[in-house]
Amino acid sequence: MKRLLTLMALAAGVLTAVPASAQTSRLAGQALHCSAVFAVFAETHADDAALARKFGRAVEIFGEVYAKESGATDAAARRAALLDEFRAKLAEREPYLREDGVVCGAWAEGFLAQGEQWSYEPVYPKVIGAGVRASYEKIAADAFGRWGR
Repeated sequence: MKRLLTLMALAAGVLTAVPASAQTSRLAGQALHCSAVFAVFAETHADDAALARKFGRAVEIFGEVYAKESGATDAAARRAALLDEFRAKLAEREPYLREDGVVCGAWAEGFLAQGEQWSYEPVYPKVIGAGVRASYEKIAADAFGRWGR
């Protein structure tokens, strides 16, 4: 019994010694997901230079947040994999992706309002204002509707 407790203590010590950068945090996952959502927005709104620039900047910002939180440098590859997953499951998941677009849009507005160089990470939104919701519901419906065709 004593040997088992010793082994368990050693295992716990080994597990807690794993650097945090080796684990992808929830925030990193949310940022990567939002980066992919905004990649769809940028692609489907390429005909509007101002929106394409805004959405492209959000892709970059969320990629930066992902890299900062995860310590990884593979944001572009991971985003591409997520986009493949979105496309494969779009028919059954489109309503969820549209709502994700609203949440990601609200979060992006907190970054974009800081100008070209963001200096703090806004809190991932749990409550979304009516104006932002209405705006991003339209953007997400349009984007995922066009992207799916």
